[in-house]
Amino acid sequence: MNMPQLRIDVQHAQTGMQHTRPHVHITQHDAVMNIDQELAGTLEISQTASRLFIDQTEAFADANLKAPLRAASEWATSGKEQALSYVAKKTREGEQLKQIEKGGNALSQVAKNHSHPPTKEVTLGYMPKTMSRVQFDYQPSQVSVHSEWPDPQIEFHMRKPEISAPLWEVDMYMKKKASVTFSVDKGNVNRQI
Repeated sequence: MNMPQLRIDVQHAQTGMQHTRPHVHITQHDAVMNIDQELAGTLEISQTASRLFIDQTEAFADANLKAPLRAASEWATSGKEQALSYVAKKTREGEQLKQIEKGGNALSQVAKNHSHPPTKEVTLGYMPKTMSRVQFDYQPSQVSVHSEWPDPQIEFHMRKPEISAPLWEVDMYMKKKASVTFSVDKGNVNRQI
């Protein structure tokens, strides 16, 4: 028996997609900055005078240039010392002369001491004797500097960037529609019921 065959053809639907991706544009403008500074500051400089003190009192005293009160005081001290030295010398000579009765040559010794004065010594001297006899006192000057300078006024305005970002677009479309077809092959079909 020859049976007919039923053939079913199915075509699936196909969709298409088309998209556009525009570029992103970013524009950054320069910032605005204003600097204002007053260029008229003040500068004050003050200086005290330096001082130099020189004390030559001892150097002048070495040259016998002394104040009257000091000279009188030194002469009185020197006179007192010479008087005490003379008394001590005469006391020693008196003690020597006291020993005459014991025998000895005390009288000729005392006469010999009076007849030969001490020898004078000559030495080289300097005026003043040393540099330490002149005193120096130096006070350096003091310098003070005072400056008033105004601070700058800075204004800064930032400008935001301009961003242009268009949306991406996607278009969907039907590329091929779905279909179903039926066909009968090789045979007769009894269409009666």
